[in-house]
Amino acid sequence: MAYTLKLLKRAEDELHHSCEWYDSQKRGLARQFLKELDLQFKFIVKNPELYQIQGQGNLRFSPLKKFPFVVIYWFDEGMKIIYVVSIFHTSREPII
Repeated sequence: MAYTLKLLKRAEDELHHSCEWYDSQKRGLARQFLKELDLQFKFIVKNPELYQIQGQGNLRFSPLKKFPFVVIYWFDEGMKIIYVVSIFHTSREPII
């Protein structure tokens, strides 16, 4: 059974703000960011255990390749749900 991916409110807000910023910098850049993020989400859904648990709360960190962002997530194996907690810029300190 495949996993379902859910963005928590914080991750949705971070995604929205990042897309707004990329749109203000260069036309089409937000679309490129979303495309890469979508590929990363698909990869995480297929391989949720690939990244090691870091810190407390069973959180895993999955870096994007072309953009300086990391997807922070945890998953419920029984419910088959991946919860994206944060999508943060690597120059910032995560508040997790």
